[in-house]
Amino acid sequence: MATIVCYDIHGNAVPVAAEAITFRPAVYGIFIENNQVLLQKQPQTDLWHPPGTMLTTSDPPTQVIRHYFRQITGLTPLIGSLLFVEDQYFLDEERRAWKLSAMYYGLERPLTTATSLTESEEASQTQWVPLTDLQREQFQFGYEAVQAGKLQQKL
Repeated sequence: MATIVCYDIHGNAVPVAAEAITFRPAVYGIFIENNQVLLQKQPQTDLWHPPGTMLTTSDPPTQVIRHYFRQITGLTPLIGSLLFVEDQYFLDEERRAWKLSAMYYGLERPLTTATSLTESEEASQTQWVPLTDLQREQFQFGYEAVQAGKLQQKL
């Protein structure tokens, strides 16, 4: 029986039978402006990750990330290019094993709109973080995608 190493929220490696892993695509947004990036904090680990969510089978990734950002910021971002794709193997809080194919899109502010974080649980964990303050050790996941976003904007 083949096993695949999955990681729990604290980064602990756990071998899981390959047939017990559920596949799911996920989409995240890299929103950089004024040398800051919009990130969310994972409450249990206090580590950063880009805002986003898992997709259902029929969800178009660009529509889901636009809707998700509208919920947390009050604005509907313009979708840029696909910046980065990675596979993540993890265990959720219920000890279910997942293989996520995570897509990270560059996002931009529509002209003449302001961003104000809304009053939701996701928004309460969302902050603008200066790019100069970020290090890989501060990330739950998504560090490479943020770096790709910086490269795209020539920062």
